[in-house]
Amino acid sequence: MILKASFHREELKMKKISSRELINHYINEFHLQQYMDTPLAEIAELLVFDRDEYLIRVTEVSRYFYFLISGRVMCFSYANSERFGCVGYLQPVAMLGESASLWNELPTANVKALSECTCIAISFQLYRPVLMKDLRFLQSVCQVQASRLKKDGLVYALIEPLDTRLAKFILQNSHEDLFTFKLNDCAEILNTSYRHLLRTLKKFCEEKALEKIRLGYRIADRKLLEKTAGISSL
Repeated sequence: MILKASFHREELKMKKISSRELINHYINEFHLQQYMDTPLAEIAELLVFDRDEYLIRVTEVSRYFYFLISGRVMCFSYANSERFGCVGYLQPVAMLGESASLWNELPTANVKALSECTCIAISFQLYRPVLMKDLRFLQSVCQVQASRLKKDGLVYALIEPLDTRLAKFILQNSHEDLFTFKLNDCAEILNTSYRHLLRTLKKFCEEKALEKIRLGYRIADRKLLEKTAGISSL
């Protein structure tokens, strides 16, 4: 099915796609209506962000709540003017802006696109009162927050050694034992230098946990990589 859409730019640089048909298509494809009682198709917009654009900044309350349906984003906050700590990264389907901005407060982390990202978005300015009264939506937000607190936190991002963080990252982002993630993005996400990342990858290859190939790296010894990641094998 070919879905036609018209594009125009918002002041925040992202593209708004004016196609109700495409919005309905994505809502159905990703089963987004399950997260709220309010008819999502009636209040949703479709936005596209280029690589390196910010979806959310800590300096301002987000204008939108987002469902990320394609692309990857990095969530981070600055420890000082030069260094930042990566809180984590998110891939589809993910909620963004559901924390502080929902309550009309400043976000605690920036959200930046690592690739072109497409989002189903809801304007807080227009629909915050509606969302605040939607019990299913609020329950979904609570579930997402609890899951993120349990899985990925800034504390772990800062205190775990790079070996551990990188091993976890490779296991989470490999497909059929192939790791082809862009290394510049990987270094940013893991809050390390590109050079340190390469040294650690070389170490993994020397230990025979990974094998360097033309497209990236192949997992040669999954059990060894899981051991490095601190994952217990039953």
